[in-house]
Amino acid sequence: MELSSNRELYEYLVLVASQLWSRGVEALSKDLAVAARTAGAVPAAEFLGGSRIALRRVLAEENGILSPQDRAELQEVLIQVEMAFDWR
Repeated sequence: MELSSNRELYEYLVLVASQLWSRGVEALSKDLAVAARTAGAVPAAEFLGGSRIALRRVLAEENGILSPQDRAELQEVLIQVEMAFDWR
């Protein structure tokens, strides 16, 4: 999945948060939801930084809740976020 804007990142965070919530992984879901809510409220660098932290935590702690395809997609998104964050 290739993201072209912070809006798409926001939508992705909301989608994954919803998936995790429906699977009973509330803490990780809340982390992503908090990161998503900052999209319009803080500077872009802070949004990217918070998103990066939340996505890293999901990868580290999801323990097989995500499908291999979902996990691979999350890793792709995280790489894009890290590149965008480092570029700023």
